[in-house]
Amino acid sequence: MVTKAQQRRVYLACRNVFTGDKALLRKKRKIQDEIARRPKAMASLIKDFGQEELTKILMGMLERRIFESDIRAKLEFPELFQVSPEQHAMREESELDAARSMSEALEDIAEAEDTEEVEVDGLVYEIKNSEDEATPAGAVLPPMPSLYPSFIPYKAQHLILNEAQRLLEESCFDFAQRWIPQLLEDKKCEAPCAIELTEWVRLLAHRVGKLPQGAIDQGELRAKEILFATSNLRHSAVHRLSTSARGIRDLIKSGVELASMLQDHARALQLEDFCREIDNSIQAMELNKNDLKNNTTTALQVLQKQREELDRQETEIFARMIKDDEENKGIIGSLLEDSVNRILNRGVENETALAEDTDLGADEQEDRTNEVVDSMQQNVEGQSELNGVGKVNDGPHLS
Repeated sequence: MVTKAQQRRVYLACRNVFTGDKALLRKKRKIQDEIARRPKAMASLIKDFGQEELTKILMGMLERRIFESDIRAKLEFPELFQVSPEQHAMREESELDAARSMSEALEDIAEAEDTEEVEVDGLVYEIKNSEDEATPAGAVLPPMPSLYPSFIPYKAQHLILNEAQRLLEESCFDFAQRWIPQLLEDKKCEAPCAIELTEWVRLLAHRVGKLPQGAIDQGELRAKEILFATSNLRHSAVHRLSTSARGIRDLIKSGVELASMLQDHARALQLEDFCREIDNSIQAMELNKNDLKNNTTTALQVLQKQREELDRQETEIFARMIKDDEENKGIIGSLLEDSVNRILNRGVENETALAEDTDLGADEQEDRTNEVVDSMQQNVEGQSELNGVGKVNDGPHLS
């Protein structure tokens, strides 16, 4: 049984694959072909689910038409699209910070190139990230690192901006061929790549007021604004500025306006397709960030409950330690009292025994004395008897 979490993961990974006509696919083989065309993007899903199970999950989601509209996706995975007003405000602030940093960097580059006082080629500019998302007052969960603004990998950014720059240089070249061919002769320009985009901007801006009627569909002031706005695209591409996804989209939009103004509708359409793909990528990243935030919040809540349980156990351990210590103290006190009482009782017994021994000695002495006296008296009496017999024998004899 496929869980909702597994379906959500597949939706997030495949949302940008099954778009447009591909969202209408129903046949197993066609779905597997789309998976096979993207081995790198699908590697993790294939590893965890297997080719057959992944295809089965996708077939079910395609049959339920989840990829056809965000409304159906919201009904299926509402948690992915839920953003609190506080979170939305913090995201917008992060994007504004990134835009301000980008604008400052572009101004520095433009000033350096205009004055030729500073060498800026090869500059890598890092957009300052926003502060960690604050935790609402009274919340028990720790603050989470900010995942905004959204950035696409630099390799993809470099490809998009360089290709957009190439398309606009070709558009400017074709425009010059049609409306101001003398410019190409003066510059000895034989190919679009011979003049880079910022130079095209300067050349066309100087001539915008002198162009034949109908050459562009904008007034002179607005035309110059569109032209100079496109310079930022070139600066970002050439000077390797790490730009937020929304910033890249805005740069491409300026390219769409330039191509449309030059009435190059084919390239304007290509650049619009760039914008649409970037918008899809931005939404996919934001949905993934929502999912990550939801999962992280759930995990933190589990950890918080575990902490509370550990705190409770810790309190119980300390309380038990104190209670056991009190019990041990009582036992030791009782034993000590018994020992003292035994010592005191033993002292009284010794005194009694000593007194008894003293009385016994006096009686024995008296008995011995009486015995001696009796013995002496008997001796005296015996001697007296002997003396009486002698006197009788010494009397006169009868003749």
